[in-house]
Amino acid sequence: MNPPEFVGSVDPLAAMEWVKAIEAIFDYLHFEDNDRVSCAVFLQTKTERIWWEATKVTINVQTLQWNEFKEIFYDKYFSTNVKTQKVKEFLELKQGNLNVNDYILKFEEGCLFVPFIASNEKDREEQFMRGLRAEIRRDVKMSKAATYKEIVEKALLAEQDEKEIEKEKQLRRQSFNQKSQASNQSWKG
Repeated sequence: MNPPEFVGSVDPLAAMEWVKAIEAIFDYLHFEDNDRVSCAVFLQTKTERIWWEATKVTINVQTLQWNEFKEIFYDKYFSTNVKTQKVKEFLELKQGNLNVNDYILKFEEGCLFVPFIASNEKDREEQFMRGLRAEIRRDVKMSKAATYKEIVEKALLAEQDEKEIEKEKQLRRQSFNQKSQASNQSWKG
């Protein structure tokens, strides 16, 4: 299945991505919990094996469930400060100069750190809307989108519409400037 290699990292997202990637393989292969833990341990590189050898003496490996393993693993790579910072970044996330696709990516990545919002459909929708640029948020609100999926689709469409409107404005400005220049030249001539 060509599982990804995780070589320890100070970036907690790398640890999270590794877990998500191997979970996709585990799901595909219909692994049971104990198989998941054994396989994850097998896939560890030297640094993680050293950590695991030191860690496993404090737990009952025979009864260790996958979610418990992930919790132990994430405790290693997600300090309280990192978790707090990720939650803060998510709660303060604004679209700003990002295009809607990039904003969606950052938002959904942030949802991983804020399950109390991500698991509540209404809270997730409101948080997403709060971060959108005002003109896109206005268009999405006017569309009366009812689900997170619809909100995302409407935001993408609104961005496309905003680009078209801006393009039309530029064409009108150019046309006006050209007419203005032609008028000035005929006035002088």
